[in-house]
Amino acid sequence: MKKLLLLVALMAVTLSAQAQHEQGDVTIQPRVGFTISNITDGDKSKLNLAYGVDFERFFTDQFSLSLGLMFTNQGCKYDIIYYEPTNLGGSSSNGSSSNTTKLNIYYGSLPIMANFYVLPGLALKAGVQPAFRVKAKIERGDTKLDLDNMIDMLFAGEGNKLNTFDLSIPVGLSYEIIGITADVRYNFGLTKLISNTDKGIYNRVFTVTLGYKF
Repeated sequence: MKKLLLLVALMAVTLSAQAQHEQGDVTIQPRVGFTISNITDGDKSKLNLAYGVDFERFFTDQFSLSLGLMFTNQGCKYDIIYYEPTNLGGSSSNGSSSNTTKLNIYYGSLPIMANFYVLPGLALKAGVQPAFRVKAKIERGDTKLDLDNMIDMLFAGEGNKLNTFDLSIPVGLSYEIIGITADVRYNFGLTKLISNTDKGIYNRVFTVTLGYKF
């Protein structure tokens, strides 16, 4: 039993040592995972794929800066309920049906993160993330519509547009062991999704990824 405990302890020390980096180290880390996204005025969150790569430079063994390139599908879901009348002249309903409508807003983002390694392999992180919209669609069943065109119709003559740029503050943590890194972040959007509106609608995104550092 003592030999087993000693072996486990030695493995833990070895893995922790492998996760430590030194001043001047530079790593490249492909990442893949998922987002759970919503907007501040949204109905339901939605799950989508996230993928990209991070470049990290260690200035000490406990502090680094990283620059990433990530591709995500953000937005939210709405359940729209349709009621059917009991008869042609009546006002009551005998049933309803619902369709899920998705707002799919695709971004290419550049997360710039400060990473503080509080324990071997364990980093607390915060930063800033500019993102650029690639495309935006409304999807319901097999129907896909351009979100820019829909906003133009809804706010005709008012000058409201879906912003092509988004700025957010990401905070989170990561843990690395033998080069494999689990990363969890939450992004607080600072840019209004739709311009020239009194009430601001902002992105809110939770991201989980796995990566490998080279």
